Amino acid sequence: MGTADAGGGELADLAERVAALDGVAGDRVRGAVAAFRAPIRVQTAGRAGVGRSTVASALTANGIADAVVEEADAVDVPGAPDPTLDGDVVVYVLVESVRDADRDAARTLDPAQALFVLNKSDTLGASRAAADAWATATARAAECSEEGGLPALPLIGTLAIEGPAPESGIDALSAAVADRVTRSRARRAETLLNTLRSQAARSPASRDVLERYLAGDHAVALAAAAARLHLADCVAEAPGSPSSAADAARCADWWRAQLARQPTARRRRAVVDVRRHYVRVWQQLSGSPGT
Repeated sequence: MGTADAGGGELADLAERVAALDGVAGDRVRGAVAAFRAPIRVQTAGRAGVGRSTVASALTANGIADAVVEEADAVDVPGAPDPTLDGDVVVYVLVESVRDADRDAARTLDPAQALFVLNKSDTLGASRAAADAWATATARAAECSEEGGLPALPLIGTLAIEGPAPESGIDALSAAVADRVTRSRARRAETLLNTLRSQAARSPASRDVLERYLAGDHAVALAAAAARLHLADCVAEAPGSPSSAADAARCADWWRAQLARQPTARRRRAVVDVRRHYVRVWQQLSGSPGT
C-alpha cells in the first residue's frame, strides 16, 4: 500500500487543522496519525547461536520497504527472562529443528504476522550437492512448520549477506516479510480510519474537515488497503495493479462482479471500498473529473 510517508503531509496537515478547531479531537488525530506513520518493526528472534543477527543483516541488505529490522534478545537463556516478541512482524530463526523453547515462543505469535526461518540450511542432509541440500532444507522447513505452527522457509544466512546470492533463499524470505509488512500497514490504516470516523461523529467543530479528508483519494486508497485484509480469497484471484485507465476500469468492473458473491455485509462493504479505489484510479489516469 505504499510507504509510511505516502500521504504523510496530508495527514499531518489534517491533524493540525483538526487541532485548530477542537483541541481534544486534534490530540486524538495526531496520535492516530503518528501510530499509522511509525515504521513497521520486523523483529528477528530465536535461541542463541541460530543466526538472529545474520538474518537481520540479510533482510536489511535486501531492503524491506517501509520497515526497520531489529534483533530481539535470545530465547531460552538460563537465568534470563525470555524477550517480549512484539514486532509487527516476527521472523523466528531455527537451526535443524523446532525445540521446545521455540515451540513455546511460537504459541505467542500470530501465524499471519510471523514465520520460521530454517537457517544454516546448507548443513542439512548428507549430500553437499546444491540441489540435494536445498531439497532437504525445503522438506525440513515443511516439517518445522507442521511441528511449530508457523509458516517456515529455508535460508542460507551467510550467502544471504554476501551479494546477496539468489540461491540463499533470501528472495523468498524477503517477499514473505514484505507481504506481512504490507498487511501490518493495512491494519494500521484500518485503525486510523476508524479513529477519524469516530472523531468526525464526536466533534461537530472538526466534522467537515475530517469528512472531506475521508472522502478524498488518499483515504479511499487506505480504505481499500484495509478492505483487502478481509478479502484474501478475492485478492488472490484479482487482476494486477493497473498501469492504464483501461486497466483500472477492468479492475473496477471485476470487483463490482464480486459484490453479489459475498456472504456477509462486512465483505460486501469491503468489496465496495476496493472498487471505489479503482474508480478513483480510473478517474486519475483518464483525466476524468471526480464524482
